[in-house]
Amino acid sequence: MAKQPLNPEHPENDLSDEADYSNRPLPVVADAESLADLPDPAELHRKNQQSSKQAIIYGFAVPLVTFVAAYLLAWVSRLQGGPICDAGDATWICSRAAELWWPISTSAIAFGGMLGAAWILYDKYRKYLRWRAWMGVLWVLIPFSMLWATSVLTLSILGH
Repeated sequence: MAKQPLNPEHPENDLSDEADYSNRPLPVVADAESLADLPDPAELHRKNQQSSKQAIIYGFAVPLVTFVAAYLLAWVSRLQGGPICDAGDATWICSRAAELWWPISTSAIAFGGMLGAAWILYDKYRKYLRWRAWMGVLWVLIPFSMLWATSVLTLSILGH
Protein backbone atom coordinates (compact mmCIF):
# COMPACT_ATOMS: atom_id res chain seq x y z
CA MET A 1 0.00 0.00 0.00
CA ALA A 2 1.52 3.31 -1.06
CA LYS A 3 1.82 6.12 1.43
CA GLN A 4 -0.46 9.06 0.71
CA PRO A 5 1.33 12.41 0.68
CA LEU A 6 0.29 14.94 3.30
CA ASN A 7 -0.33 17.53 0.60
CA PRO A 8 -1.74 15.72 -2.47
CA GLU A 9 -1.29 18.81 -4.66
CA HIS A 10 2.44 19.04 -3.87
CA PRO A 11 3.81 15.58 -2.93
CA GLU A 12 7.38 16.85 -3.36
CA ASN A 13 6.95 18.77 -0.11
CA ASP A 14 6.18 15.61 1.87
CA LEU A 15 9.62 14.90 3.33
CA SER A 16 8.67 12.37 5.99
CA ASP A 17 8.95 8.62 5.75
CA GLU A 18 7.05 6.00 7.72
CA ALA A 19 10.03 5.66 10.07
CA ASP A 20 9.85 9.36 10.94
CA TYR A 21 6.40 9.25 12.52
CA SER A 22 7.88 7.95 15.76
CA ASN A 23 10.46 10.76 15.95
CA ARG A 24 10.21 13.13 18.84
CA PRO A 25 7.85 15.86 17.63
CA LEU A 26 9.36 19.26 16.95
CA PRO A 27 8.29 22.01 19.35
CA VAL A 28 5.10 23.85 18.50
CA VAL A 29 5.80 27.27 17.09
CA ALA A 30 3.99 30.29 18.47
CA ASP A 31 5.17 32.98 16.10
CA ALA A 32 7.07 33.55 12.86
CA GLU A 33 10.33 34.12 14.72
CA SER A 34 10.10 30.68 16.31
CA LEU A 35 9.27 29.19 12.92
CA ALA A 36 12.51 30.60 11.53
CA ASP A 37 14.46 28.79 14.27
CA LEU A 38 13.16 25.36 13.20
CA PRO A 39 15.49 23.24 11.05
CA ASP A 40 15.06 23.14 7.30
CA PRO A 41 12.67 20.25 6.44
CA ALA A 42 14.85 19.10 3.53
CA GLU A 43 17.95 19.07 5.77
CA LEU A 44 16.01 17.20 8.48
CA HIS A 45 14.89 14.64 5.89
CA ARG A 46 18.49 14.15 4.72
CA LYS A 47 19.72 13.73 8.29
CA ASN A 48 16.95 11.20 9.01
CA GLN A 49 17.97 9.07 6.04
CA GLN A 50 21.63 9.41 6.97
CA SER A 51 20.85 8.32 10.54
CA SER A 52 19.50 4.96 9.37
CA LYS A 53 22.55 4.30 7.20
CA GLN A 54 24.88 5.24 10.05
CA ALA A 55 23.07 2.86 12.39
CA ILE A 56 23.43 -0.09 10.02
CA ILE A 57 27.14 0.61 9.48
CA TYR A 58 27.70 0.99 13.24
CA GLY A 59 25.83 -2.25 13.94
CA PHE A 60 28.20 -4.18 11.69
CA ALA A 61 31.32 -2.23 12.68
CA VAL A 62 31.28 -2.89 16.43
CA PRO A 63 31.44 -6.71 16.21
CA LEU A 64 33.95 -6.48 13.35
CA VAL A 65 36.20 -4.12 15.32
CA THR A 66 35.87 -6.37 18.37
CA PHE A 67 36.93 -9.48 16.45
CA VAL A 68 39.78 -7.73 14.63
CA ALA A 69 41.08 -6.16 17.84
CA ALA A 70 40.86 -9.52 19.64
CA TYR A 71 42.83 -11.16 16.85
CA LEU A 72 45.49 -8.46 16.81
CA LEU A 73 45.81 -8.44 20.60
CA ALA A 74 46.10 -12.23 20.60
CA TRP A 75 49.01 -11.85 18.16
CA VAL A 76 50.61 -9.37 20.55
CA SER A 77 50.33 -11.92 23.34
CA ARG A 78 51.71 -14.65 21.13
CA LEU A 79 54.68 -12.55 20.04
CA GLN A 80 55.46 -11.62 23.65
CA GLY A 81 55.57 -15.29 24.57
CA GLY A 82 55.43 -16.60 28.08
CA PRO A 83 55.49 -19.63 30.33
CA ILE A 84 52.13 -21.03 29.22
CA CYS A 85 53.24 -21.23 25.58
CA ASP A 86 56.70 -22.48 26.54
CA ALA A 87 55.10 -25.35 28.46
CA GLY A 88 53.02 -26.23 25.38
CA ASP A 89 49.68 -25.59 27.13
CA ALA A 90 48.65 -22.74 24.80
CA THR A 91 49.66 -21.10 21.54
CA TRP A 92 48.03 -17.65 21.75
CA ILE A 93 47.60 -16.32 25.28
CA CYS A 94 51.04 -17.02 26.72
CA SER A 95 51.19 -15.44 30.19
CA ARG A 96 49.01 -14.80 33.21
CA ALA A 97 49.22 -11.08 32.48
CA ALA A 98 47.87 -11.70 28.97
CA GLU A 99 45.10 -13.83 30.48
CA LEU A 100 44.05 -10.69 32.30
CA TRP A 101 44.55 -7.86 29.79
CA TRP A 102 43.33 -9.65 26.64
CA PRO A 103 39.78 -10.50 27.78
CA ILE A 104 39.36 -7.23 29.66
CA SER A 105 40.48 -5.08 26.72
CA THR A 106 38.41 -6.93 24.14
CA SER A 107 35.35 -6.83 26.40
CA ALA A 108 35.89 -3.11 26.89
CA ILE A 109 35.73 -2.66 23.11
CA ALA A 110 32.45 -4.60 22.89
CA PHE A 111 30.89 -2.77 25.83
CA GLY A 112 32.20 0.58 24.58
CA GLY A 113 30.48 -0.03 21.25
CA MET A 114 27.25 -0.89 23.01
CA LEU A 115 27.41 2.21 25.22
CA GLY A 116 28.30 4.30 22.17
CA ALA A 117 25.15 3.09 20.42
CA ALA A 118 23.09 3.98 23.49
CA TRP A 119 24.56 7.48 23.58
CA ILE A 120 24.00 8.01 19.84
CA LEU A 121 20.40 6.79 20.26
CA TYR A 122 19.82 9.36 22.99
CA ASP A 123 21.52 12.09 20.96
CA LYS A 124 19.42 11.37 17.84
CA TYR A 125 16.24 11.42 19.94
CA ARG A 126 17.27 14.68 21.61
CA LYS A 127 17.91 16.30 18.21
CA TYR A 128 14.49 15.22 16.79
CA LEU A 129 16.10 12.80 14.34
CA ARG A 130 15.30 9.21 13.38
CA TRP A 131 16.27 7.05 16.35
CA ARG A 132 14.46 3.73 15.79
CA ALA A 133 17.30 2.25 13.73
CA TRP A 134 19.66 3.02 16.62
CA MET A 135 17.33 1.21 19.02
CA GLY A 136 17.57 -1.84 16.77
CA VAL A 137 21.36 -1.63 16.73
CA LEU A 138 21.39 -1.33 20.51
CA TRP A 139 19.21 -4.44 20.81
CA VAL A 140 21.76 -6.33 18.70
CA LEU A 141 24.84 -5.00 20.51
CA ILE A 142 23.56 -5.70 24.04
CA PRO A 143 23.46 -9.49 23.59
CA PHE A 144 26.65 -9.39 21.49
CA SER A 145 28.62 -7.63 24.22
CA MET A 146 27.15 -9.82 26.95
CA LEU A 147 27.94 -12.99 24.98
CA TRP A 148 31.45 -11.74 24.25
CA ALA A 149 32.11 -10.90 27.88
CA THR A 150 30.76 -14.17 29.26
CA SER A 151 32.79 -16.07 26.68
CA VAL A 152 36.18 -14.44 27.16
CA LEU A 153 36.19 -13.03 30.70
CA THR A 154 36.22 -16.54 32.14
CA LEU A 155 39.81 -16.71 30.86
CA SER A 156 40.81 -13.96 33.28
CA ILE A 157 39.13 -15.77 36.18
CA LEU A 158 40.00 -19.38 35.47
CA GLY A 159 43.09 -19.08 33.29
CA HIS A 160 43.87 -21.90 30.92
